[in-house]
Amino acid sequence: MKRTFTISALFVLVVCLTNQVTKAQTTFKMGDLNSYTNAYVEPFGNAMVAGLGGGWAHTAKVHSAFGFDLTISATFVTIPDAASTVAGSEVSIPGFKPITGQIPTISAKSDVAAPVLSKTLTAGNGAVSADFDFNGFNGVGLAAAAMPAIQIGFGLPKGTEIIGRFIPNMSNLLNNALSVSPGNNMSVSKTGMWGIGVKHDIKQWIPVLDKVPFLQISGLFSYSRFYTGFSGGDFAITPELLDAVDNANTSWNDQEFKLNMSSFTGNLLVGANIPVFQPYIGVGFNTGSFESGFYGTYPVISLNETSGDFEAKTSEKDPIVVKTKKTSINFQAGARLKLGPIVFFGQATFQEYALYTGGIAVTIR
Repeated sequence: MKRTFTISALFVLVVCLTNQVTKAQTTFKMGDLNSYTNAYVEPFGNAMVAGLGGGWAHTAKVHSAFGFDLTISATFVTIPDAASTVAGSEVSIPGFKPITGQIPTISAKSDVAAPVLSKTLTAGNGAVSADFDFNGFNGVGLAAAAMPAIQIGFGLPKGTEIIGRFIPNMSNLLNNALSVSPGNNMSVSKTGMWGIGVKHDIKQWIPVLDKVPFLQISGLFSYSRFYTGFSGGDFAITPELLDAVDNANTSWNDQEFKLNMSSFTGNLLVGANIPVFQPYIGVGFNTGSFESGFYGTYPVISLNETSGDFEAKTSEKDPIVVKTKKTSINFQAGARLKLGPIVFFGQATFQEYALYTGGIAVTIR
């Protein structure tokens, strides 16, 4: 006997963030989709890590002692076309039939065919069986991601500058916005970003070059972190959502999504400190991690050997965690237009996930 159902858009969002392996062949757990969902989400995770590490500098110049700047910027990350699909042979789903051909990731267009996933559930020592089938994840055409930042730089003695960036906690603002939507019961938890960087004048230590007045050479290292989360009945994964009978006597109301990511960067910058138009280039690296997960209680689907219905009799706790890591070497080119204390700037960072940053700053010394 064969049962089928179509995953709703909500379920696509949730199960694409799954990363826990189970060896059970007579039940369906969201953790069965570990390899598949990691492959699906990876372009988004890589893009967010790249964006988090972008836009730390808009000049190779280091502030003089007690100089400072206040900068507002936005970094846009492009996802390469090659990341829109992945070979089905690279994806392993325990107990499911093998996937063949190319399958879409989150960055694929919606018209790219998603695979049909199928797992045979058994009960009564194999006397009863049914195929648990559902459509895989369609792409959403995600071609780019964005990361804003508010940043402050402050000059210290000996050609050193300390930089801090942040996005203040936006949970109250987001929850107030959501509250005006009729019937909404989603709640956003603490959401924000922070980072710290150190920039140092390298030119001062290089003989001959230290006498060139317009030349600027500096090194920059930075670390940053972003976090958010949400919960609410609109995003609950229940047996009914999975087309199964709820026999678990569980409320499923403790489910919560969390996302954390971090980035560490290093850059060598060379620029020209000339009036009005100030270009610069640089080489560097960005390494970081992306982690997201659903925590709380989630249903485990099995087959009722008497009725042949899919049912949830048991549950699993905190099953969902997806992790990606990315390291990139890059080349940067940018310039700023300095009109007194007001600066407009733009930068392109060339790597697998290319970055484009723009913004405005108020800077002194």
